[in-house]
Amino acid sequence: MKCPNCGYENRDSAQFCQQCGAELVPPSAAPTVVPDRHGTRPLAGASTEFAPLPVGALLDNGRYVVQEVLADDPSLNVYLVEETTAVRLCPNCRAQTSDPEEMFCAVCGADLSSAWPLHLRYRVRESADEHAFTVEARLLEIGVEHPGLLLPRQVFTEAPYGPPRQYRVESETLPMLATALPVPQPLGKVLEWGVSLAKAMDYLHRRLVAVNSVGLEHIAVDGKQARWVDLHRALVLPPGSEEAAADYFVQDVRDLAALLIFMATGQHQTIPPQLPAAAEMAFSQALAGPTGLSAARFAAALETAAQALRHPHGAAFLVGHRTDVGQVRSLNEDSLLTLDIAAVFRSVGVPVGVFAVADGMGGHAAGDVASRVAIQEIARRAVYEVLTAAADDEPLPEPGPWLSATVQSANRAVYDQRRAAGTDMGTTLVLAFIVGDLATVANIGDSRAYLLRPEGITQITVDHSLVQRLVATGQITTEEAAHHPQRNVIYRVIGDRPHVQPDLFEQRLAPGEGVLLCSDGLSGMVSDEQLWQIWRTSSSPQEACERMVAAANQAGGEDNVTVVIVQMAG
Repeated sequence: MKCPNCGYENRDSAQFCQQCGAELVPPSAAPTVVPDRHGTRPLAGASTEFAPLPVGALLDNGRYVVQEVLADDPSLNVYLVEETTAVRLCPNCRAQTSDPEEMFCAVCGADLSSAWPLHLRYRVRESADEHAFTVEARLLEIGVEHPGLLLPRQVFTEAPYGPPRQYRVESETLPMLATALPVPQPLGKVLEWGVSLAKAMDYLHRRLVAVNSVGLEHIAVDGKQARWVDLHRALVLPPGSEEAAADYFVQDVRDLAALLIFMATGQHQTIPPQLPAAAEMAFSQALAGPTGLSAARFAAALETAAQALRHPHGAAFLVGHRTDVGQVRSLNEDSLLTLDIAAVFRSVGVPVGVFAVADGMGGHAAGDVASRVAIQEIARRAVYEVLTAAADDEPLPEPGPWLSATVQSANRAVYDQRRAAGTDMGTTLVLAFIVGDLATVANIGDSRAYLLRPEGITQITVDHSLVQRLVATGQITTEEAAHHPQRNVIYRVIGDRPHVQPDLFEQRLAPGEGVLLCSDGLSGMVSDEQLWQIWRTSSSPQEACERMVAAANQAGGEDNVTVVIVQMAG
């Protein structure tokens, strides 16, 4: 296919010119619309009161150009638009840049040489009603953002001709709404959706936003993920109205419970007797409780029900751990934590645990102090916020936010100690909060988390190290990184600055699978393949930990060696 821009002959299936990056349009496809630079005019013969915009019209001060009118009626027009400024998408993290001279991604550092310019497309809804998108505009204004919410990209007002019109910019691809699903759906799938929706609802409630209209038309589903969409009927309540908001929030949860029951059974309100006990209890508490359930507690109850459905005979952790000074160092600057809450409170519905490895740095009276202070702070928060919640039958904290807050608290404790001691102490950290079969992991530095499966080992975390950045940007290979002279240089540590942001990862564990946490004294001396072979041929996680440390010492033991393995029984 010949490029209309530079004349280069590309392969027939190419979408963009390999010479200049211009978009290639097959002869049968409609050509890209050229913006109307002479101003927007109504379609011939159409009323200017609410006539659809013509193809080629510009919106948002020239940011978008109308490519196609997808729908028009007396109250709402829908367009396919294209951004007039080309952007490039990072092949690694999908971040956008409009700077043609930018060689590496500003977010993750990946090489952008293979990223061709794109004119991104969106759907735009247009309404003459000045209040049509007011609520969603308000949600964007207050910074609402959550994985369980599908909000518009942008809301703006413009007057192309005649009175001002309201515009809502959204993804080009429409999500599948729950209205398109046959009923009933499998209970396990509905419970997973319910957890996502209840967590997002809790997020909104904590920001004084009531969903206020819980229906299938406001839920988008994609595999195991469900998200709230089209929240134009939500109530954004003023600060200080927590007491008045309580009734709205309880009703939100009750409406969600009723909707989930319908999706799982086809019945309205009534809880069928054939539901498993944990699911029946979750729905009963939400619908019939005298004070109702908070969205957070409902999410926890649904998660417990989903766990019970996945593991009808119960689930348990098998835990192993080991730390060693190694063959070269005289001081062990590593610290670890294993807190298996299910072993203390067998009444909790699923096993719960907090596990961590910290690799201190800074030398005598510094590195060992930093790692110990970080672990002590994590243990303190785990006891007061996780152990106590389990003991009191209260909802456990949501893993992601809890991990972020706990890492920040540990960072502050080490930072304060560093300033008081006048040293350059710091520590890496890998921290896992495991509830049932869901492991949520946070990391800072180059201490790692791995997923152990019967078929192989996979690294979960991404090192905050110089060599990892060089690998990500394509400057060196993974093999070269293992022997690079600066492989121990890390750019993110606990205690170096007043604030730190961990990376978060989620991993579902099947019976027999496990999570391995370790310092670089293990991962730097023993290959991933060796670690997997040791685990696969060990009779228990504890034996695996002992053998892994021995292997690191046999390979030279150049650093302290610490490892924790948490395995799902089965």
